[in-house]
Amino acid sequence: MPEISLHSLNSANWFLNLISVFVTITVVTFLFLPKVRDSNLWRATATPLASIIGSGFLIVAPLLAVTVGAWATAAIIAILALAFLVGKAVRYNINYIEPLTETSQQTTYKALTWAGELAKLVLAFAYIIAITFYLELLGAFFLRLFGYENPVAQKAIASALLIFIGLFGWLRGLKLLEDLEEYSVNVKLAIIGALLVALIVFNAELLFTNTWQAPQLETSFNLETLRTLLGIFLIVQGFETSRYLRGDYPANLRIKTMRYGQLIAAAIYICFIALATTLFDQFETVSETGVIDLSAEIAFILPWLLVIAAVMSQFSAAVADMIGSGGLIEEASDNRVSKHIAYLTVAILAVGLLWSTNIFSIVTYASRAFALYYALQCLIAAIHALGPVGSERRLAQGLGFAFLVVAMLAIAFFAIPVTTAGHSLGH
Repeated sequence: MPEISLHSLNSANWFLNLISVFVTITVVTFLFLPKVRDSNLWRATATPLASIIGSGFLIVAPLLAVTVGAWATAAIIAILALAFLVGKAVRYNINYIEPLTETSQQTTYKALTWAGELAKLVLAFAYIIAITFYLELLGAFFLRLFGYENPVAQKAIASALLIFIGLFGWLRGLKLLEDLEEYSVNVKLAIIGALLVALIVFNAELLFTNTWQAPQLETSFNLETLRTLLGIFLIVQGFETSRYLRGDYPANLRIKTMRYGQLIAAAIYICFIALATTLFDQFETVSETGVIDLSAEIAFILPWLLVIAAVMSQFSAAVADMIGSGGLIEEASDNRVSKHIAYLTVAILAVGLLWSTNIFSIVTYASRAFALYYALQCLIAAIHALGPVGSERRLAQGLGFAFLVVAMLAIAFFAIPVTTAGHSLGH
């Protein structure tokens, strides 16, 4: 087959630049319409969506390229399907377990109480590391806008943002924190939309000129491949944040918007991987800048937009996890600690963690903690579904949740986290 030339679209480059800018402006304008911006439905969807499309978006394509090559689309579909099933367990718990915590009925399920408290502890640990990681990575991306790299400077930027978010949450509360997050998500989605449209035009041009081809990559399927794919599952985590918006949105809205967040994210990931597949030969290393660098060959405006999207992605993911941690601490303390105090507390702990250790060396523990948290959530759902629930017994559902417990434990103990899959996500 003839070699794909990324310069084959040079004649249409001006068109792709115009299209990219037009799509970005159009999507941003739509998402900032008062009817959309002020909708509780969209606000509650933005929180899980911000976490799901976080730091992993830019690295997922090169990682799948070197792991499974042309099978990348099938792999991401399988990973997202598993994530959706785990999300179903979390949604089950919102519907059936949350009401038990408000009554004495939970004493009937001693195992649920134990597993629930352990899950909160595990998730709190993971959130603090994740928030710190997101914002230090944001600092690195921001400095790259000016062609500058400095570990101390990126820590300083991350610290300033942590203090800002913590104080903002303490003084003004969840709603305005959500505004910050929602604005970031809107801009990020608009830029991702521009990237997808540019990739559609790119693929169409290759098809019309008979130069489209699947990547010619040497890949092998073995135990390490499976472990890496299990690690990629953690890229699409974050939907659990809906679980801890309990004091602000009713259960039915949180269930619906978590599902919407997962479906929107799944559509984005699948379309992105499918459209980027023909470019997989160009990925020489697994790097968070790989897609950014490659996009310059499609339209010169895209790298700038993608760096902005990366900055927004880290910010919105950090705010989403901060919101989740606030609700988590409030619930775990039986409302003795308010979310406002929790935001400030988490921010202070994150700043301390940021300057006392190399966050990139311990972020793998957060990845495993998230997987363990999901295992506990699935265990809680399985125990409840397999037990007597009124006159109904959900045997098939309970066995499905039990299978997910095993899958999540496999990820927690055997997966190769993205940050150690031959590359550190930050450096």
